[in-house]
Amino acid sequence: MKLTSKKYLMISCTSAILLLLIVAAFNYIIDPYNLLGNNRMGVFFWNERQIKTAILTYDHEAVLMGSSKTGYMDTDGLNCYKFYNASLRGGVPEEMYFYLKAYLRDEKLVIIAFDFYMFNEREFPLKHISDWEDIQYSTVEYLLGAYTTEASYKTIKKWLNNEQMHAMDPNGHFIHPDELSGHDDNAPHQAEKDRRRYNRIIKGLVENHYGNFAFSEKRMLYAEQIKTLLENKKIPYAALINPLNEDVLAALEKTDAYERFMQWRKQMKTVFPDLYDFSSSRYSAREGFHRNDPYHYTNQTGIRFLNEVIGDFCAEKPSP
Repeated sequence: MKLTSKKYLMISCTSAILLLLIVAAFNYIIDPYNLLGNNRMGVFFWNERQIKTAILTYDHEAVLMGSSKTGYMDTDGLNCYKFYNASLRGGVPEEMYFYLKAYLRDEKLVIIAFDFYMFNEREFPLKHISDWEDIQYSTVEYLLGAYTTEASYKTIKKWLNNEQMHAMDPNGHFIHPDELSGHDDNAPHQAEKDRRRYNRIIKGLVENHYGNFAFSEKRMLYAEQIKTLLENKKIPYAALINPLNEDVLAALEKTDAYERFMQWRKQMKTVFPDLYDFSSSRYSAREGFHRNDPYHYTNQTGIRFLNEVIGDFCAEKPSP
């Protein structure tokens, strides 16, 4: 039977609609990020840009804002205040600004942790947003999105393989993969594996985060806007630069970006005169970072330098 163009169009449209309905039903049932509350297999993927609206329901007094470096920190170990960890993996200043603008209320302290990589527009293109809602999924986007569908498929595979879930604690803390591995750190083969990964990450940082660095002056403006926002809200705040591993610092010194890095530190001090610059400090020691990850410091290291900052704001100093 010969199809007319009208019938062909109807069949094509019907098929497309059926396919979209199947995809939507698949994602609705699996609900990989548990945004709809339907997830029954376990959450193996977290999209913090969608779920850190939990700040509105988590009883807190202070906020920690930064990248994955602070995101992997359990803020329950911090002194004086009850913190919500609002950090975003791969977070950049414009996201941080719009998040804080959307969700800050009357916190007693906000700590913002900056990293040099955030200002590389080549590796991290500027996000053209005008409100935090621009980053949030609508229900339709969530149910029909390619990323959601991929996460749903992978959720089934991980559930069938009984793999470890990567959960987010109520306080916003993500557990570092190294803490979930369960491997024997003293095994010779594991030490060699860790060493190779450690060196591979440094190589990747040089090639990607610091290579062909395209410094973003626009992001410096967002840093200033964060400062203005907090001052207008009369919320006490501290701005800091995260510690860099001594091996990462040594690698950075050999790149063309190093001079710009030093200039950036001065610029940050101009924007935030009371800046805590831990980039090259006693917290840069190799042993203060994960043994297979020179990019992320351990929870213990983070707790130490953040409590140092908090001590300058806390009315009731903790007992030694």
